[in-house]
Amino acid sequence: MEKKLQSQLKNADEIKQILREVEFTHTLSDGTAVNTLLVYLPIKDGKSSHDEFFDEIKKGILTNFVLSCKEIEEKLGLKNPRSPESLFKKSVNFLHTHTAQGDLGELILFTLMDVYIGAPKLISKISMKGAAGMSALGADAVHGQYIDGTFKVFLGESKLHKKFKPAARAAAKSMKSAQDKYKHELNLIDSNLDFPGITPETKAELMELLDPWADNDLSDVIHSPCFIGFTQPEIMTDEVQFIEKYKGKATDYIEDFYLKLQKKELSCDKTILLMLPFTCLKQLTAEFITYMGIANE
Repeated sequence: MEKKLQSQLKNADEIKQILREVEFTHTLSDGTAVNTLLVYLPIKDGKSSHDEFFDEIKKGILTNFVLSCKEIEEKLGLKNPRSPESLFKKSVNFLHTHTAQGDLGELILFTLMDVYIGAPKLISKISMKGAAGMSALGADAVHGQYIDGTFKVFLGESKLHKKFKPAARAAAKSMKSAQDKYKHELNLIDSNLDFPGITPETKAELMELLDPWADNDLSDVIHSPCFIGFTQPEIMTDEVQFIEKYKGKATDYIEDFYLKLQKKELSCDKTILLMLPFTCLKQLTAEFITYMGIANE
């Protein structure tokens, strides 16, 4: 039987009804096949609608994003009816008003990796932030999964920017840095490895494979997914027209993104571009802060 790590979010089908996929494939102009995932939120009155997704975040995504699986399982195992509420309140304390935009981008990356790629997080990067919300070094997310019998580590990058192409430029630079310093992430995994249903046997196997001090060839193990959320208000019409316009924009943006990767000498076949357009980033962030009750300055 093929090895498989358990996904962390147990309501993937429900989330997919809100973070909806656009069926889309793309081959670059030079003939290179690339991996992409286009998603979008419901459109209401010509604008992206966020409340349904925010509700899912509040019901469980945020807690799973921030806290370790071990802590969640231990707290919920107490069968205390207040445990889910307490876990949510604890998780919100890791968010800050001045970093809310970046936090939301990383949360969306976590959700897409778990729900659509089927790769649970191996460590919680946001919980490693300082009290002032200072970002942890390295990748924005560290996920993993067995694919075709081989274990893959996904060092994820997240950019939530107004414009796609400047975000892609910044993302390529960050992805290059994370790949060059991947042993930093292996050190964190060595000390903090955590995923749903972890067994001593699987943990031992992964610790041996990902030993930062061993001379293991990880060229086929390290992958670099990238989430870019961006504003594109002019395509937010009725859903049928929106999808066609979205595909048109995506064609241009995908070419731009992978060209930037090639210039950084990053392998196109070891990444996946995850895309999500919004109407207004400033409004999105403000609604997120209010909906979650983020109070930390």
